[in-house]
Amino acid sequence: MEEVVQTPSGESNVPPLVDKTWKRVLFGFFVVAAPIFNFSFIELLKPEWQDGNFSSYIELFLLPEASFWFFPLLAYAVLSYILLLWDTDRYAKSIIIRLGIYTGTFLALQYSLLTMIALETGSFFIVILAFLSPLILNKAYRWSTTKWETALINRLIIGLVIVATIASMIIGRTPTAPLFFITMLLGVSAAFWSLLIALQATRWLWKHHETKLTFHRGLGIFAWLSAYAFALRLNILKMFELYAALPTEPPNCYIATAAANGHPSFVGSQEVTLANGKSMRVNRQLQRLKVVEIAWVGVSAPSHRMMRRLYDVLGKRLATYIQNPILADIAYLILIPVELGSFFVLKSIIPEIQTLTERLYRS
Repeated sequence: MEEVVQTPSGESNVPPLVDKTWKRVLFGFFVVAAPIFNFSFIELLKPEWQDGNFSSYIELFLLPEASFWFFPLLAYAVLSYILLLWDTDRYAKSIIIRLGIYTGTFLALQYSLLTMIALETGSFFIVILAFLSPLILNKAYRWSTTKWETALINRLIIGLVIVATIASMIIGRTPTAPLFFITMLLGVSAAFWSLLIALQATRWLWKHHETKLTFHRGLGIFAWLSAYAFALRLNILKMFELYAALPTEPPNCYIATAAANGHPSFVGSQEVTLANGKSMRVNRQLQRLKVVEIAWVGVSAPSHRMMRRLYDVLGKRLATYIQNPILADIAYLILIPVELGSFFVLKSIIPEIQTLTERLYRS
């Protein structure tokens, strides 16, 4: 399937695919790292229970354990692009490499669209911002340096980064929150930025190195489509398997649930029987935090799922240490500012929220 394609105008008139060495290194690094960022981000979106949402199926479809059979196709596309950057003149003439670039563009489009669907319409603004942020920031930086001194702009950027880091720690209530938000931004945008890079290479190859479709090329395309259909089938089957393994009920508020097991007279808890016949201790704090979480789901389900994934790791671990009433009382006190602050905001929007809160965890 290897053949040499001569351009009508001659090689000397063909512009370079990437004109600077640092761009080659940057693009090469990104196409290698992009799948890692995207799959890491999808792990944060993994649904917590069988909620029946279409987006939950898409999230499971995108998980690494479900997408395993797509990995060879992704590796083929990434390797093709790396080789094209390494020696453009040589590998641009290879139909095998060109097919890898074309199919990589298709896969990048697939994962871009599915990532948008997984985030749902409530996060459309976040998606657009993540997609366009490199272009916006680059233009904003160039414009600002024409108005003010570059050193001043750089100091302001450093200051904003520090402020954003501290703010993310406060919002996320953990020192690792900045890393979480960076992973989220890169994860949201990785597939789309890869698509832009792949489209540039596809357009360049199609314009300067592509000729008519031959029988051998048709066989190569057919082989790839067969592998794609095989991977897609196994991916869908694994998606349904993962969904069936999810809990049928939403998860608990680990720390607040543990805090409700403090001294009843102090935390104001009482034992109730749930609709499923199980019993648990419930207090007003647990009810309020749960109703705040439910409201968060209604406002932005994707952001809730991402933070919930982080909380499932940290909260569950912390709750295991709250094994006696005294520690539960301390946890109750620590949660009071979070409870009052978040519930006050919710009550200002929905005045009757207190009545709805009292119905939670009641049979």
